[in-house]
Amino acid sequence: MTESAAPSGAGRHDRIEPVRPRVWILDTTQQWFDDLADSGLASEEERARAASITHAPAARKLLARRSALRILLAGYLSCEAHEIRLVTAPGGKPVLVPGDPYGRSVAFSAGHSGDLYCVALSESSSVGLDIERLRSVTRARSIATRWFGAAEAAMLDGVPDDHVEIEFMRLWTCKEALAKRHGAGLRLMRGDEGELDVQAELSAQRLHRFDPRDGYLAAVASTGVVDAVEVIEAGEDIWTT
Repeated sequence: MTESAAPSGAGRHDRIEPVRPRVWILDTTQQWFDDLADSGLASEEERARAASITHAPAARKLLARRSALRILLAGYLSCEAHEIRLVTAPGGKPVLVPGDPYGRSVAFSAGHSGDLYCVALSESSSVGLDIERLRSVTRARSIATRWFGAAEAAMLDGVPDDHVEIEFMRLWTCKEALAKRHGAGLRLMRGDEGELDVQAELSAQRLHRFDPRDGYLAAVASTGVVDAVEVIEAGEDIWTT
């Protein structure tokens, strides 16, 4: 595991170092996060999606996540949160509506697992983030054979049984981050071929692994070199950051 850089401050319009993506961590169990669902920032499409979800807490979390994303993006794009226009790309990744002038550019990627929602911001041309809560994966080796490349699956075969699940999840998190950077679903690419080659991307320093909290794994993939990630814990003052 590599360490994350200490945060340098979370002020609005604060420039992001090209080699140090900024990752915001939001605790979805907090009341201030739930309140974001009522901010009115979600789009009509997002509200329709939320309305189709029968589990009310899950629907509110969807609205809160998209509202938080707009707030964070607005802090770096010199605009108001309600001005942020998002669409969903074919691979499922939310992107800014092409051509909208925001005064500066920023690449972003978001992910959620367990109680955490994370947003990565970067001044590279593209960035991908994945976060996973540690959990049991009883068929780790067979899943690796299906989804990973031959070299990666073989590497897991050499891992002791009591460590194979966490090593599988580290690989999975990295591959999801790479897939998000590419803008395509994981199903479209596999293994140590091309853009999802975890070891090659780690060696090239375009992939960075970190543990956002105890019990969670995360990875950020960028089109540029990543020396570290700057991790910021968001709080109820998110509106003013």
